[in-house]
Amino acid sequence: MKLNHKLLTAALLMMGSLALAATAADPIDPTPTPLGAEKSPVNFLQIEILNLQDEKLGRIKDLGIDLINGRIVEVLVQSDGSLDVGGKIVAVPPLALKRDPDKRIYRLDASRELFKTAPAIDLAKWEDFGNSDRVAAAYHLFGQQTYFLENGLTSDTPASRAKVTLGYVERLNKLIKMPVGNFQNEKFGEVFMMTLNIPQGRILTVIILAPGNFHTKSIVPPRALAFNEARDKLLLDDTVEEYANEPRYIFTPAALGNDQTSQEESYTALETTGPVEQGDNYLDTDRTLFIYQNIRLAKIYHRNVQIGTMHGRVTLRGWVRTAEDQRRIGEIAIAASRLELVDNQLTVGRPVASP
Repeated sequence: MKLNHKLLTAALLMMGSLALAATAADPIDPTPTPLGAEKSPVNFLQIEILNLQDEKLGRIKDLGIDLINGRIVEVLVQSDGSLDVGGKIVAVPPLALKRDPDKRIYRLDASRELFKTAPAIDLAKWEDFGNSDRVAAAYHLFGQQTYFLENGLTSDTPASRAKVTLGYVERLNKLIKMPVGNFQNEKFGEVFMMTLNIPQGRILTVIILAPGNFHTKSIVPPRALAFNEARDKLLLDDTVEEYANEPRYIFTPAALGNDQTSQEESYTALETTGPVEQGDNYLDTDRTLFIYQNIRLAKIYHRNVQIGTMHGRVTLRGWVRTAEDQRRIGEIAIAASRLELVDNQLTVGRPVASP
């Protein structure tokens, strides 16, 4: 089943794929879009970063994305010219940034001296800078916990904090316009944009633009996508028929005195039309990511499975192909939590669409 809902105009500002892909090369916008919880990339690239003393540190240049775990790993900040460090790129953990909506900036609790001494990121050698040791060092520098398991460490017991392995970290500007297809080499389109939440470090959705003149845009969750071996294409475990039933994104620009609007379709389970609740604290988000990762490692088809953890309670919702998949996913969730804390609402077989 599908449910249509209006998104707040201030939350998503849509632009064409060409403008979005070229954002990093555009001139600095002196009046960037006001900050909101959900933003498309074009809305916050070039937004200014200041410290708590109101001193300029830099502007957002790009993002490091862990698509497999649905996380923003780093905010890549180009240093302000007043720091006299040649405009070097510094990696900042997203949760270290605090929104200042009154001034339309982000604030970072760091002195100019600390920021100046932070290691530089060479975007031309990105693959050398996406390893977990370097990312973990950036988190520690700015006083943040890593959501991923650092090299040489083991995960805590399920009753405490179950960390995940860091996925391949790619730059946002490399992901935009990346081709998307399935494992049978059938083409679906290219990445048009993502909706992101910087303060929570989360990727909310990936929107795929279909080829041709009709500009159909489909919505998929980030964890449903995987890289091919060359990491120049994204793969979705869908047949052509299944992909045709993916939710759609529709944007209507402002015209004739009416404000711009956007509309998304999203799948809902049979039990409820409400979304699966997901807590924002590390314990809840890490447990959800840990369950998703173990389902992937078990090679279980989970394209239509939603997982949410709220105050330690895990909810499984959606549908799977077989009763065996339903049972195995439930066991994985219980192993990552406890039997009494898992609500397995998974159904077997695709739900019949509502009229």
